[in-house]
Amino acid sequence: MTDLIDPERDCSCHLCKPDLEDDGCLGWRDSTARLVMKHGWSVVGIGARDDVPAWVFTVGLWHTYGSPEVAMFGLDLSDMQAWVNRLGKKIKKGRPLRLDRPVEGVLRRASLAVRPVEPAWYPRLLGSALNFYRRPPLPIVQLVWPDRQGLFPWQEGSGSGCRADQPSLWVPPEEHESSIWTDLDEITPWPYPEDGARTRVFTLNWITEGSNPICRVVRDDDGSWQFLDGGRIDRKDIRVVHLHHLVARHPRIREVADLRRGEQAWLDESGAWIRERR
Repeated sequence: MTDLIDPERDCSCHLCKPDLEDDGCLGWRDSTARLVMKHGWSVVGIGARDDVPAWVFTVGLWHTYGSPEVAMFGLDLSDMQAWVNRLGKKIKKGRPLRLDRPVEGVLRRASLAVRPVEPAWYPRLLGSALNFYRRPPLPIVQLVWPDRQGLFPWQEGSGSGCRADQPSLWVPPEEHESSIWTDLDEITPWPYPEDGARTRVFTLNWITEGSNPICRVVRDDDGSWQFLDGGRIDRKDIRVVHLHHLVARHPRIREVADLRRGEQAWLDESGAWIRERR
């Protein structure tokens, strides 16, 4: 496997081709351009919120060094920013990334794997890089971290946090297993003020399968949620899922996200939510 470096790249960023038609991002473009011109790259950080983990990615490595931009997910925001900057300095010193070679010397006690990012993910998670470069080619790679036992997400027995807190961006979105990352567009902005996207809620098999709509929502006195179809409930049909799965597939439950503890709501014949104390 050759080094991930292309000195003959065709870069269409705002610095290389300023004559391209302005896309309405002038202020953002100028601030990023200054950082890229001064340091060689910029690091964009997206803070954790509503149970969605933080992530970071570079803008400028492709322009300055012909290296793919680098993204990292699921750990502390400031730590990831420092680690990605550390890697940028290695690339600057002539140590390019390779897909067949683990990245050493970024994390203290673990190596990182390098995986190519499918371009279909760019608008969802890496929009600032896409805005800066405006059009392909734009290679981006993901730095993937292992769990405490050194197992990566694709390895049998790897920890659930290692798998859930970082997406598998080398897999196209339509083939990626259902997760908070595949649901991100549908759940943003997050509607539930007191509960995060990974809050566990009670529902029914056929609601999660998509065959029945949610017609009744119950918020118990302890703050837990039930999302029901209005029919008879059998214990064997109850499922526990993360709230983001239901918000993504049943957008009307956004309308009762402010339901108070001890209240319930159901859809009447006209399709309006009726609320009452239990």
